[in-house]
Parts: sequence; C-alpha cells; structure tokens
Amino acid sequence: MRPRDAGAKVFAVIDAYLDESGIHGDAKACIVAGYFGKKGPWRRLEAKWKAVLRRFKVPLSEFHAKEMVKKHDQAELLNELGQAVAECPVHPFCYGIFTDDFFKLSLSERKFVTGAFWNAEKGKFTTSGCPNKPYFLAFTECLKIVTSHTPLGSRAHFFFGVDRPVAGYATVLFRYFRAQSADPSRKKFGAIAFPLAKETPQLQLADLFSYLSYQHMLERRASGDWTSPPSIVGCCCHFFGIENRKRILLTVPRNSLET
Repeated sequence: MRPRDAGAKVFAVIDAYLDESGIHGDAKACIVAGYFGKKGPWRRLEAKWKAVLRRFKVPLSEFHAKEMVKKHDQAELLNELGQAVAECPVHPFCYGIFTDDFFKLSLSERKFVTGAFWNAEKGKFTTSGCPNKPYFLAFTECLKIVTSHTPLGSRAHFFFGVDRPVAGYATVLFRYFRAQSADPSRKKFGAIAFPLAKETPQLQLADLFSYLSYQHMLERRASGDWTSPPSIVGCCCHFFGIENRKRILLTVPRNSLET
C-alpha cells in the first residue's frame, strides 16, 4: 500500500524506507536505518533488486538479511545487490544508541527523547512517551534526518518494516510531529505506512543496512576504534554508501548524548 499525495501541491516527493535492528530484549544497541530518494531511483532499484534475486533463484518473499549475510555462499548475491544500490541515487542514513547509554538517562529524559510532550505552562509532561524503548529515540532522529534533507516545498513519505505492536505508537508519534504548527518542518511530513517486507524490495534493503549497521556498531565498541570499517566487506562498501554518492550515516558512539 502506498500513501496518496493530498492537499497542497508539492514540488517533489521523497520516499524513505526504514527498518530496525536491536529491539529484542537483550540487545546491546538499537539501530534504525534506511534509505531515502525520489520515486524514479526507487523504481529502478526495485527492478534491479528483483532481477538479482531472480538470477540467484531467491524468491522475493524469502529474502532475510541476517540469514543472507551469515551464508558464505551468498556473497556474490549480496555483492550484486550492493552494486545495484550503488547505481541508483538513493541515500543511506542511520541512527543508533547503545541500550545501556539509553537507560543511564533519567526517566524524564527518556520520556522526552521518545516523544513525550512537555507543557511548560503546567510544568509537566502531558503525554508519556515510550521511556523503556530506545527504538523511539532512533525513530525520532531518523525522521529529523530525512526531513532535514527534504527540500522546502517537498514532502517525505515514510515506510517502516517494524512489527505491528511498535507500529501503533510510531504512527501516533509521527502524526504528533506532523501536527506541530510551530515547527516549519511539519509541512515536509507526508504519510506513514507499514508494507510487508516480503513484498517490498526497498524494505529488504533497509533491513540489510540496519543489520550491517548494528553489527558494525557492536564491532566499533568492542575494538574501541570508532573509525574502523565494517568487517563484513565486499557488499558493505555499497550498502554503507561509500562509493558513488555522498555518505549520510549517523550512529551514536559512547557518551553520545553528552556531545
């Protein structure tokens, strides 16, 4: 399902596809990652993605990033998918936080960064936020990243691969941001949707990028070297946006909320 453009005429439409890694209970970090771009490049990428999967006899509905990365015999497949991404002008972005850093914040801080509204006149929160789910900090920051790269007069639609329980609050939070009359970026918010990843190559790409980003984040913390490249080489240079286009990759290192 794709949202329809409605209301005022816009100059361009940006589609952003996002997925997450690290929302399971014992995760050491939480990542939201994806790509944004105009409809033309997305259509070309969708066609290329499907063509690669057909060539390797992988049904679209059976592509799962974690499984593909762990299979050594799928390196060529991943490399060709990465090359397809490199040939299309869609742009990567990512935001992550370590779970222990998130829970070092006070309850009020966690409420605020996960979307709770602070009423200055009443001196209290009027909504609760989601203070036990670091996902919504990453979710919020990714909305900001995409809208900051959306030109004035244009609109960004967001497509998430997240599971349905999280989708409920994500939709509420998204609509809240879109309704803020004092925020000039609110006019850049289009619609939000949750298509099935097994039917959507763009979400499969976001799934792959979020998984690679999650693994890279853990590697960098373990090594203490925040400039180190991913250990999963080959296709990664394409998925991380290192070749052929500007790299837009934001992750949060240790003590990130203090800097």
